[in-house]
Amino acid sequence: MFVISGVLGLLLFLLGIKFMSSSFKGLVSNKFKYKIDKFTSNKVLSVFSGIIITSILQSSSATTLIVVGLVHSNMLSLYNAVPIIMGANIGTTITSQLVAFNFNIPIEIILFVSAFLFIIFRKTKFNIISKLIISVSLIFLGLDMVSTAITPLKGSETFFNFIAFISKNKILSFSGGILLTAIIQSTTTGITILQVMASSSIVSVKAAIPIILGQNVGTCLDTVIGSLATNKSGKQAALVQVLFNLSGALIFLFLTDYIYATVTYLSPDNISRQIANAHTLFNVLSTILLLPFSNILADISKKLLNNLVLFLRF
Repeated sequence: MFVISGVLGLLLFLLGIKFMSSSFKGLVSNKFKYKIDKFTSNKVLSVFSGIIITSILQSSSATTLIVVGLVHSNMLSLYNAVPIIMGANIGTTITSQLVAFNFNIPIEIILFVSAFLFIIFRKTKFNIISKLIISVSLIFLGLDMVSTAITPLKGSETFFNFIAFISKNKILSFSGGILLTAIIQSTTTGITILQVMASSSIVSVKAAIPIILGQNVGTCLDTVIGSLATNKSGKQAALVQVLFNLSGALIFLFLTDYIYATVTYLSPDNISRQIANAHTLFNVLSTILLLPFSNILADISKKLLNNLVLFLRF
């Protein structure tokens, strides 16, 4: 039953991506594209827009997938998309603190209402907006179904023992963090699990930091899978997120002692806060460090994807 739910969730997820891309194409006009290009040409503004959008949507994956859809539809250039993706990573660190943005209405109701409006306003401009809401709802519903499918795993004693085991080695911790988030489909959930385990002295904060770095790489899986339903440009945007998260994680993997010293200094008596601060610190510093090289990341993603295509042809 859980396997069926997971597969259906994945199908809805991919359908939402495809639907969203076609919705964006319906919005394309030279004037609208010019406004987007002008706004996103400012890297700092783009980073903050990524933070705000993710804080509202409560999912960095959803934000990045929207960006992938925009790039796919030629409404946003790959170079202007990179800072937004960076901002999305920061936005996901404050999600749990933004209670005011919680969705109190079930996503199924939003999907039903938007589908009804889509039918009613079939021949009007509002039809495109309804279609866009439907696509985003399908993405969230798909992610939720996949997350529900692996819910039994989150309460498994074996799962907790696995986390405790990998925390004994930095490389194992990093690799385990990637696997953890790839399975549970949520960085926020992964951080929460670490907070519980650290507060219960199952895992030390110092040992948890490499896991956090790995989780930030594992969260790219949603975007990579979603990009399969897009064109070459959309796939390049997804690859940028992988490059950014992986580059930042590998850099800070050698600086975990400094991160640990900083978070314990900021919150000496609050272990749960130390975990949250480590997550925030990594994403903020990664963005500050790599933002000046955002165009280089875009160029590398283009070359890597082109080389991959050539390799697969052989």
